Amino acid sequence: MNDTNNETVKKNPYTLWFVILAFVAPAVLAYMMYFFGDIKSFSNHGEILSPIVDIESLQLKDEKNEIIPRKVLSYKWRMISFVGEDCDEACNGRLYDSRQIHKSLGKDQHRLLRMIVHLQPPSGELQELIKREYPNAINVNGESDAIATALGSSVEGNVIYIMDPIGNVMMRFTQEQTKKEILTDLKKLLKVSQIG
Repeated sequence: MNDTNNETVKKNPYTLWFVILAFVAPAVLAYMMYFFGDIKSFSNHGEILSPIVDIESLQLKDEKNEIIPRKVLSYKWRMISFVGEDCDEACNGRLYDSRQIHKSLGKDQHRLLRMIVHLQPPSGELQELIKREYPNAINVNGESDAIATALGSSVEGNVIYIMDPIGNVMMRFTQEQTKKEILTDLKKLLKVSQIG
């Protein structure tokens, strides 16, 4: 009788580990597939950056001209747009696209933040536009040279970048790509990752 009880006690810790593994394994597998798997199967439109760029290397600054720490930037997915002193029709159209993409995420809206990076002090007209049309977007400042160095190319107008919640700027969409294409890829990323 005692032997049977001892065997039962010895088996219980393994059972507990199997139960834990059953819950943890799917999350770990999704993470591994996202970062190390065949990422092309998850994205048909956006360009995956290689290497992936750390958000801190962009040296983004707040309104006090202080570097924004990683913990402030990296807890949700971010859709990043770069603007200069002014925003022409094409620029405004792209900012509008990002707002509509965000709305179209439905129940996943809370997982994504829109961020506008000002490469130059914005004109009064641009400030008014953002205040009127894009009040929920986060506004930060950046320097073209530092950002171009980090991204490995000049900062092109009307290009949208995607950052994951860990702080990896990992995908780019050109101005030729439609909001439908961006939305499709974003939905796939959010579905696969389950983080943020």
